[in-house]
Amino acid sequence: MKHTHTKYFHSAIVTLLVLTAFLLGYQLNDLHTSGLTPAWAAMIPTGRGATLSDTVSLKPIQLFQEALTTVQEEYVDPIKNTDELTYAAIRGMLQQIHDPYTRFMDPKEFKEFSDENAGHFAGIGATLKMTEIPSVKSENGAVPKEAIVCPVCRTKITDINDFHITVVEPLPGTPAKAAGIMPADYIMKIDGVSTDGMTVSDAADKIRGPKDTKVTLTIQRAGESKPLEITITRDTIEVPAVESKMLDGKIGYLRLLSFNEKTVEQTRAALLDFNQAHIRGLVLDLRSNPGGLLTECIKVASMLLPPEDKVIVSTKGRSLVKHDETRVGNQIYSGPMVVMVNKGSASASEILTGALKDYHRAKSIGETTFGKALVQTVIRLGDPDNPCAMPVTTAHYTTPVGFDLNKKGIAPDVTVELSKDAKELSDHDNQAQAALGILKEEMAKDK
Repeated sequence: MKHTHTKYFHSAIVTLLVLTAFLLGYQLNDLHTSGLTPAWAAMIPTGRGATLSDTVSLKPIQLFQEALTTVQEEYVDPIKNTDELTYAAIRGMLQQIHDPYTRFMDPKEFKEFSDENAGHFAGIGATLKMTEIPSVKSENGAVPKEAIVCPVCRTKITDINDFHITVVEPLPGTPAKAAGIMPADYIMKIDGVSTDGMTVSDAADKIRGPKDTKVTLTIQRAGESKPLEITITRDTIEVPAVESKMLDGKIGYLRLLSFNEKTVEQTRAALLDFNQAHIRGLVLDLRSNPGGLLTECIKVASMLLPPEDKVIVSTKGRSLVKHDETRVGNQIYSGPMVVMVNKGSASASEILTGALKDYHRAKSIGETTFGKALVQTVIRLGDPDNPCAMPVTTAHYTTPVGFDLNKKGIAPDVTVELSKDAKELSDHDNQAQAALGILKEEMAKDK
């Protein structure tokens, strides 16, 4: 989940000092996250009377400068772009944090990130995430040095990484959907290049490209004995935030695909249309919603919760001071409701689910959610006209009653595993059928 707060470092000298500090974790290999979601801000105190020297040791700055100067003066070939060395140093440091959500975005990546939150970009139309590879240990408890096989995707792993890149969901009406990309597909290669060690941003950057060009993904899919090669023609993607429709029996169906800059406006419009149609019940579908902007999530929750339910989520940062994020705006829909979730429901969608569950506003149906209870703050860096940025994990969050769902997820009130031969929103969607059954029971009570 991404907080919309941003900060600017306008001083060139401060930027240089901070940038050079990242040699602490210097590696040319980088490890990152997707077209969805910094720690430098913690190094620059604001409003507390401290100075830069109080928080930053000059030793790593000197070390980085010595290393950079050595490469510039002694390396066999001329160094044409020191920015790339700086970016690699930053990424190398962040890799040592072992947090796939804290990452660095160069100007190009940050623009793509901003475009995605605005709801449009060029590519294939699939949301990605970093999926943790379950640890595999030998009998004595040590991770074996020889090749091991991932127990999830059965891929041989020699250079053991903590995460690999998987598909959250192909978006409706996109090239990825038409090509048969499926949730939980593990992307092994992009145009023949291994994704081993890539971040989601790296992978997204390679997958995206001009309209009408092609990209080939090598996919490992559960149940398939061999990897699949799928070639997809890129297109301009307008990311839908919301899908809505009327179902039989005066029931409204509202699916939130993500929490981007369009979500609040489109959700409000859908709920007002439902009220005008005098619906008697609402199915809220958060399945495979990877999250997004915290501000949008708070506003959507406010449309569905009664006025007395004020706290939507509570956060704690490094200071361990609890901060309550409270409702914004008025309730729009107050009738019976159920919410559908699955293991792809993450971050902001878990915040919404948790609030609805804690306040007994809606029963949840489906599978245990992903389990990401972390807040990222997007901090802009460098040139304001062509900024870089760092989404940094700055806080943990809990639901209104204090439940910490991180790495646990939210268990639904009614567990329904999607049938193997069923697809979401199809006639054989057993989760949706179960949700409708429970909703009708609630509607009968509401008469």
